[in-house]
Parts: sequence; structure tokens; C-alpha cells
Amino acid sequence: MVAQLDDIAKAGFTDVYLETFYHGFVIYPSRLVPQRPEMKGTDYLGLYVREAKKRGLRVHAWLETFYWEVDTQAYPQFPRTPLLDKHPEWRLLLRDGSPTCKAESAHNFANPAHPEVRKLVADMIEEIIRRYEVVGVNLDYIRYPAGEMDAGYDDYTRNLYRKKYGVDPLTIERATTSSAWRHWVWFREEQVLEMARMARERVKKAKPNVTVSAAIFPSPESDRYKSTKFQNWREMVRRGYVDEIIPMAYASSLEGVQEEVMTVLNALPPMSGVKVIPALAVQKRTYDVYGAVAHPPIAQQAQIVGELGLPGFSVFCYSWILDSDEGLGLLQPVLEGKVSSEP
Repeated sequence: MVAQLDDIAKAGFTDVYLETFYHGFVIYPSRLVPQRPEMKGTDYLGLYVREAKKRGLRVHAWLETFYWEVDTQAYPQFPRTPLLDKHPEWRLLLRDGSPTCKAESAHNFANPAHPEVRKLVADMIEEIIRRYEVVGVNLDYIRYPAGEMDAGYDDYTRNLYRKKYGVDPLTIERATTSSAWRHWVWFREEQVLEMARMARERVKKAKPNVTVSAAIFPSPESDRYKSTKFQNWREMVRRGYVDEIIPMAYASSLEGVQEEVMTVLNALPPMSGVKVIPALAVQKRTYDVYGAVAHPPIAQQAQIVGELGLPGFSVFCYSWILDSDEGLGLLQPVLEGKVSSEP
């Protein structure tokens, strides 16, 4: 941990997005959510916050909002969270009744439409910010799963929708121009938006200066009824639920990165106070399903961010940096003024 933070500080970063809730576990002793088995007995969030402060680094609690369970059959090296086993009614299901790992590989989601799911996340957020000196809460996976199949066909959601609108979602044909389909899309978007609203409410009530950010896919508006994510980040911004929006600008070309960032900038309401902090991807040496696409050097990506006048960017992620040709010196061209951007 100390070596990680030393590396991060020496590389020139100012902030750390620390995975605090992932795979259905937290990294600190919580009264609400199980702590990762290998971390029990140690308050890792507290340690990171204290050690980061010594190095002038600021910590954001990074939360996998609705992604609660890794598929442990596919990845047996990871522990299985008890959250969804204890509460099977919280599990999000696909149209055919399968868990969401069938759509988004290895990712099993909790149900955004279930009020107890949203309450647990909101309670956890409040627990974190009241106990720790984090400067921000980052909502990642604040969406439904990606993939060819859409989700939301569990008994709870179907009954809720049927009670409110008199229609069983299973009878709705997935057709982008259909009014029935669009209404079903709106309903699921609203479940995600309600989570963002609750998160902001809890944060600002406890510590108004703590920022709320959301990691989003910077897709065009035309994808709204084609996508299965139901992540209406435009409305999230319009309603003022976030202080910062973090578009995951992971395109394989500089032109693609710029297009993704501009998609978000062009969607901001006039005089919006929301900051746009793009997440840029470093190119890994090791091939895997997440790091197979080529990425331009970070300094070149940062130059785009600087030319657009944005306040900063983040880099995904520490382990990828160590597994890249750029290594820990990837920000040096930026810091030395060879490109016009701020880290």
C-alpha cells in the first residue's frame, strides 16, 4: 500500500480513486456490508486515507454501485459475496431468467429497481463519508448490465411495473421505435437515476463539500433505446445529481477519445457547474478481455483534455500502468509542459 501511494505521488497524480466496494465486499470493517475475507482485521480504507494525506493525495471512495457479485464459477480465485445469496430477491435477472453474467461476462448485478438495494448502497455511502476523510464518492456501474440481453425481468420488477402500468414487461417487444419499449426503458432509467439522487442526498446532508461523481459510457443519444445499460447520464447531469461526470474515454484512437469527450461536453446544459473529468486508458502489455484494445500514449490523450479546457483527467488504472511500456513516467511529458494539460 505504501509503495503504491509513493508510486502514485511520484508519478504526479493528485487524487486516488480507491476501490472501496467491489465484488459485493468493502475494504473496511462495515456494519452493513461484508469486508473482503483477505482484508478482515485491517481497516484498509482508513489506512489509505491517512497515508494518502501524508503524500498530499486526496482519496475518492470508488463504488461498484450495482455490480455486486463476480461469477465465481468462472473466476474461482475470488470470494463469493453473501449479499445476493442471503437476498435472492435482490438479484437482477435477464429476460430468460438467467443472472446477468450471461449478458456481461462474470458480472452479476443487484436490482436497481429494488428499494432495499438502493437503501443499502445509500446507507453504505453515508457510513463511508461520516467515518472517513474522503473527498469524493465515485459511482461506477451505476447502470444495468451491458450486452445483447436486457435485464429487469425478476419477479419484483415485473410485479412493480405491472402494478403501476398494467403491463408485464415480458410481453414488451424490444423494438426501439415502440412506445411500449421506450416506456419500459424510461422506467429502468428512473431506477438508476433514483440511486444517483439518493447518493447525492446522503452525501450532501452529511458532508456538503464531498463531491459526487459518476463513471459513464459517453454514448450518443441515438443509442438510448438500443443500449441495455439504461444509464441516462444526460438526465443525471440535468437534475444536478452529480458534481463531476467521468466519461470512460477508452477509444483506441485520439480521434475516438476526443469524440467521446465531446459527446459529453455537447450534452451539458448551458452554464452547467458539472465538471467533466475524462478517464483515459493506458495501454497494457498483457492481453486480456479488458486490455486488448490499443490506446494512444497518455500524454497525447492528455493534450486533448487540455486543449478542451477541462480541469483534469484520470488514468485507468494503477495495475495497468505497471503493466505498460509507459510505466510510472507516463505523466512526465505532461508535467514538463510538453503537452498542455493538467494532471
